Amino acid sequence: MDIKNVLVPVDFSPPSRLAVNYGVSLAREFRAKLILMHVVESPSALAHPFSAESARIEKEHREQATRMLSALLASEDQDDLDLRIVIKTGDIKEEIASTISEQRADVAVMGTHGRGLFGRWLIGSITQGILRKVPIPVLTICRATRPLTLKRILFATDLSESSKHGFGFALEMARKMRSDVVILHALERVSLTYGSDEMVGYVSQHNIGEARAKLTELVAAGSRQGVKVEPLLVEGVAAEEILKAADETTADLILITVQRRGFVERALLGTTAERVIREAHVPVLSVPATAVLDSEQTQQVQPQ
Repeated sequence: MDIKNVLVPVDFSPPSRLAVNYGVSLAREFRAKLILMHVVESPSALAHPFSAESARIEKEHREQATRMLSALLASEDQDDLDLRIVIKTGDIKEEIASTISEQRADVAVMGTHGRGLFGRWLIGSITQGILRKVPIPVLTICRATRPLTLKRILFATDLSESSKHGFGFALEMARKMRSDVVILHALERVSLTYGSDEMVGYVSQHNIGEARAKLTELVAAGSRQGVKVEPLLVEGVAAEEILKAADETTADLILITVQRRGFVERALLGTTAERVIREAHVPVLSVPATAVLDSEQTQQVQPQ
């Protein structure tokens, strides 16, 4: 994992201001460039039919946004950090996606739920759209949480092949930030349309045994890299168990692996991941299964 550029989209709502604080922490920890960006929505042609008036309003908004972005940082942060300010005009999701590519961002930090000062930023839908489309990890901040000091990372996994990438990311982050990792796997309760209680018990025990074996392998992999890894196998609804485990283990970060296409996009981003992002008391890092961590190899983002 080589984080060189941290991107924070800002609409000046409280959640996005909180995201700036976490962006600063990440940039300091990884000695990365901090990129603060704001998107000015194009003035309505009906509200301002004269092109000169539209251009003037847009120019004023861009200048005001530049001043406000700079004001979000403490003077020592402005002096110490490698800071870049980016102002774009256009569609919010498209401009964030294009900026990720142009600035070679390695991670994006975003607040959820918000309404900005320059038009409406429905951060929930914006963040969800970015999660589905970009090839980089996205750190989401939902509410006022404690500072980004990672002593314990909760990695929630379904133990699939695609989740292995997220585990590798968790190990690398743990090594960099000297953290422990808790691996959580939530087994759904077995329900058979046909079959006796004895058959249900057999299937359940088989699933438990298989999950334990895979968790043991992951613990060993962490040990080989010098990271303390604790397995946690529970039974229940994934989102509920992730949120519960985050509180009980006093995790500082929840890390989940997501895919941008197919069933996982519909199921995880629509239910499990979305609920975790909205309700977690700690930041949630969503790592695409196909993420390219080297910023020089980051794939071109195609806004849709």
